[in-house]
Amino acid sequence: METSQRRSRLLIGAITVLVLGAAGGAIFGERSIPEDETELVLRASQIVRNLLEWLPEEHEASDLIYDGIGGMLEVLDPHSNYLDPRSFQRMRTRQEGSFFGVGIIISRRDGQVTVIAPMAGTPAASQGLRTGDVITAVEGQFTEEITLDEVVDLVRGPEGTTVRLTIRRPGMDEPFDVDITRARIPQNSVRFAFMMDDAIGYIRLSEFSNTSVREVDEAIQELTDQGMTRLVFDLRTNPGGPLDAAVGVSDSFLHEGQLIVSTRGRTPESNSTFSAPGKGERFHGPLIVLVNEGSASASEIVAGAVQDHDRGLVLGEVTWGKGLVQTVFSVRDTGLALTTARYFTPAGRSIQRNYDSFIDYITHRNGVVATDPAATTYETEAGRTVLGGGGITPDVEVIGRSFADPVVRLYGQAAFFGHAVELLKDVPEADKIAFAEAFQADQENIDEFLEWAVRGEMLSSEDLALLREDQQAIEDVGRGLHVEILNATLGLEAGYRLAIEADNQLAEALGHFDVAEDMWEVWQANGKAGGES
Repeated sequence: METSQRRSRLLIGAITVLVLGAAGGAIFGERSIPEDETELVLRASQIVRNLLEWLPEEHEASDLIYDGIGGMLEVLDPHSNYLDPRSFQRMRTRQEGSFFGVGIIISRRDGQVTVIAPMAGTPAASQGLRTGDVITAVEGQFTEEITLDEVVDLVRGPEGTTVRLTIRRPGMDEPFDVDITRARIPQNSVRFAFMMDDAIGYIRLSEFSNTSVREVDEAIQELTDQGMTRLVFDLRTNPGGPLDAAVGVSDSFLHEGQLIVSTRGRTPESNSTFSAPGKGERFHGPLIVLVNEGSASASEIVAGAVQDHDRGLVLGEVTWGKGLVQTVFSVRDTGLALTTARYFTPAGRSIQRNYDSFIDYITHRNGVVATDPAATTYETEAGRTVLGGGGITPDVEVIGRSFADPVVRLYGQAAFFGHAVELLKDVPEADKIAFAEAFQADQENIDEFLEWAVRGEMLSSEDLALLREDQQAIEDVGRGLHVEILNATLGLEAGYRLAIEADNQLAEALGHFDVAEDMWEVWQANGKAGGES
């Protein structure tokens, strides 16, 4: 009981410091807390103390505090949140654009921590780690007993230190240890950048970080050197990131001084405007921006600025509609991401969707569509009509193609990845590239894969019958297998190039460059040398 009482006293102090120090000082400015607020803090402390003493199962005080703060923030809006020490550190690492580790992409496959791909030029690649390797232990700690996040934390560490991984490799009877020296590993936010033909370049930005502006500028320059005169800029499923990264990326497409985004909040400090600084490696040519409902926040800022200034064509699906500005306040080794303002596009559209219904919001059931008669209309710089009400409604709506249910289940069970590893395990390392280059997703290989999936109970006989009757699904199965063969041998870009051959949104974009060309010519003619618009 003495330990419980001591823990409760410490907890009361922690809550008081957190609420009085963080909320009273960092958020609202230095001031004394009125007595009624102090009373509320004491009541909260009493409630947590009762929970710790009387719940039927013992709980960590930190878990109750962190979950309690999260619940308190949920009543404000969907995006204010509390970052515990681990989450706060991960956010900072993502935004910095690098970390110290060994350079592997890992995931759980059949419950096992599996190497999806070693990153080129990293310690893991130089030590010979391969796609399909199973990491059974890190520094002697078995990975089956801990979460994937905990595995990541164990693998990462200070630069120059060594970590021991225990590897079980397909085709080998016994596991073996590999000692790898940690190094700085870049987290590239430009996932892919390549030429699609002699004139069209393609850049996929997966997220926004502190290195995104430099990465986009470098990609534009490299593709321009290769002859790019037209660009597809892919922001699909990009969840966003820092505001300054969104401004810097937008700067690559706009005239210096053109308005990119404004923020409006309750306090004077929350009201700001952000214009193109004119520092980016500007792309000169027709532009198409791809978006979908996974494009959020910074992605919507870029797409909204391009659309409102008639700089290019926005194509795809209505974006997420995340237009709330979070200011992150440091609370020792944790963070409080508090909504302080809203984002508005150059035309004055609010990016944020309605969130009165949390379920509708997270399932994206209340997004604005082009046919919505209640949608508020705005005008672009050239006088085109665009929709407000939340999210960015594309100029050309193209819904992404869905896979048949059996194919979705195969992806969910990592079946294509698993079979690719099986096919490659007996191929000598020196012959793997030749094997991949010669591989064909023909009927024989597809049948072999389907039989393997049925034996492994990844497909039922009913699923198999459905697949046999659906030619598109059979083509998707063959492509899925072929992509994983390329990923494991020639690299992720080779696999991605094959995968996007079935991308109907990208195919539609390539067919709309005549419209983007017209917009480019008008934008050039009407463009200003500077000044907000």
